Amino acid sequence: MTAPTAFIRDAWYAVAASAEVGDALLAREVLGRRVVIYRTAAGHPVVLRDRCAHRFAPLSMGERVGDTVECPYHGVRYAPDGACVRVPGQSRIPPVARVTSYTTLERYGLVFAWMDESVPADPSRLVSIPQYDAPGWTASRGYLRFAARWTNILDNLVDPAHTGFVHRRTIGGKGSDDVPITATEEHGDVVCRRWVNGEPPVPMMQRFLGHDRPMDRWQVYRLALPCVSSVDFGAVEAGQPHDEAAMDAAPYRTISYAFLTPETAHSTHYFSFQLRNIAVDDADVTREFEALYQATFDEDRVLLEAIEREEIADPDAASILLASDAGVARLRRLLALRGG
Repeated sequence: MTAPTAFIRDAWYAVAASAEVGDALLAREVLGRRVVIYRTAAGHPVVLRDRCAHRFAPLSMGERVGDTVECPYHGVRYAPDGACVRVPGQSRIPPVARVTSYTTLERYGLVFAWMDESVPADPSRLVSIPQYDAPGWTASRGYLRFAARWTNILDNLVDPAHTGFVHRRTIGGKGSDDVPITATEEHGDVVCRRWVNGEPPVPMMQRFLGHDRPMDRWQVYRLALPCVSSVDFGAVEAGQPHDEAAMDAAPYRTISYAFLTPETAHSTHYFSFQLRNIAVDDADVTREFEALYQATFDEDRVLLEAIEREEIADPDAASILLASDAGVARLRRLLALRGG
């Protein structure tokens, strides 16, 4: 079993979908801290600590006044940079009257916040996704809240072996149970991959390929620490080269991204989108993919929440590792080095 670990704060975390953030005050818990999220009149997303410096009242229960937030308790107002700009009944504003303002970055249809006030935010540390908005690709989106610790979800995201069992009704397929998994570390990421050769496409592939003849299909799971996962999944004609050029030209390819943001020690926000190279202009297919992946991730959620309950009930129990856990072992070692 894995114990809840310390949060890694010096990173970009998805805190909301772009579509969620507007004039209204949005309350959310992120890495054990309550934050309030809104958008200025100029369109810039703001993330503030959701706690007035005066009596700790939640600012999210207050009101927007222009680009400032007014505390519901005594009307103290805070600017987007966290500075107090008005205290009713007095002209002098104490220098310590401020709240933490987290640096934000908006990309990929998500609002990200840098959650470490002691380390300067570095935009280059947000994962690069070249296929996003590229010609020939489109995206479907989703969100789930898991009542499960973030580290167990990370384990799941470097574990291709579970798909043939947990996801039999969604994206899983036959013929992969005994196919070995190769786990490596590449540029600080944990990468787990395998090719399942000469097997029929999974049902979703058959739906768009229009056949069930044997193909070679791949799974490449990549985890960029601390909390960004991608799962590259597709198929080529049996016997074709297993290289990037063949994957780029594949008739069916999806790359599913998950942005995990710990809510508490025992719960996690799961923001996701799925890039695909098929039916890119078909809104009905986008809705179909959204439903498929919502169901897929819900299968993970149900199982991981059951594991969470067991770990809470018996925190001293120790789990074993199998050969298929090579990626999990690498991930846990790298997390320990990062302090998570």
